Amino acid sequence: MAPRVTVVNDSPEFLELVGDILADERIPTILIDGDQPDALERIRASTPDILMLDLRMGTDELHGWDIAQEIRRDPMLEALPILVCSADVEGLKSIADQLDATRNVGTLLKPFSVDRLAEAINELLSEPAPR
Repeated sequence: MAPRVTVVNDSPEFLELVGDILADERIPTILIDGDQPDALERIRASTPDILMLDLRMGTDELHGWDIAQEIRRDPMLEALPILVCSADVEGLKSIADQLDATRNVGTLLKPFSVDRLAEAINELLSEPAPR
């Protein structure tokens, strides 16, 4: 059975593109606008197998890394694999230590190929579950 992926991004174009790519791969996908104030609640309700987050979103309230940290504090979602994607190389470098210390987190630089997206998802899903 294919994993269910929840994608959170503030760009409707990105959501549509990734949604189409994952649909072509027959991967069930839930798309969430990261600028919506209920994004975190919608993530919880989507019960994903993997969460794909944009590092920087347009909202002043919540960025992707803030959402990832909230997920890790939630006992029901703390083991959820998270794929942080961004075109912001410097932003990823600035949180590199935190990423390394956080279990089940991968990174994906934009732009990425369909093959690299599938590879990143499979890598995260093949990691052993934390104890």
